[in-house]
Amino acid sequence: MFSRFSLFAVVLAFGLVSGLSLSVVLKPSKLKLPTNKKILGLQQQTEELAARAPGNSAPCFDYYIPIINGLSDQYQLDYNKCAKDYDTASELVLAAWNSTLFGIQASGDSGCNTFFDCSSIVDSVLAFECFANVGAEQSKIMYQVSANATEAAVQIKIHLQTLDSQLETCLNYSERDFVEGTAHYYEELNKCLAGAPVPQETTTNWYYTTA
Repeated sequence: MFSRFSLFAVVLAFGLVSGLSLSVVLKPSKLKLPTNKKILGLQQQTEELAARAPGNSAPCFDYYIPIINGLSDQYQLDYNKCAKDYDTASELVLAAWNSTLFGIQASGDSGCNTFFDCSSIVDSVLAFECFANVGAEQSKIMYQVSANATEAAVQIKIHLQTLDSQLETCLNYSERDFVEGTAHYYEELNKCLAGAPVPQETTTNWYYTTA
């Protein structure tokens, strides 16, 4: 009886011999997986080695393809965690400034509303004097509103830029782990296809996570 992965490995080997690309028979990913010239070269070498000796390929694919697919799954988990942590932190930053925003809005609204009292004065001279006095007072308030709003905007930008940097670092670590792990196990797979023995036990620590 074939195991699920053994049957998959036979199909994979047959597919490579039949001219299918390795990327077609590997487990599809929801994300565009990072790659480099080394990985592309190793994948091409895998196809060539499998085509030379298809009968000996199944045990190698049976062992290494689940590990390579596992790297893809882990990359997607790490990528999603980076994005989720970024979104959560961004929402917390904006929420922390809500009270400041509401205060600035209230000050602005209050300043505008004070002019309505002047508009109800019938005597023109008194009305103009009212607008002059209120305008002078409100100019001080509006200046402070402007200063507070500018400071808040600067601080929020600083926090969000820090989060952008942290997100980039997190994604870079995820990509590095995936690329290095994928290259390593394609090298091991190709050694196996070239005649090296299949490991007897599944490798346990084959990836790093961003958790």
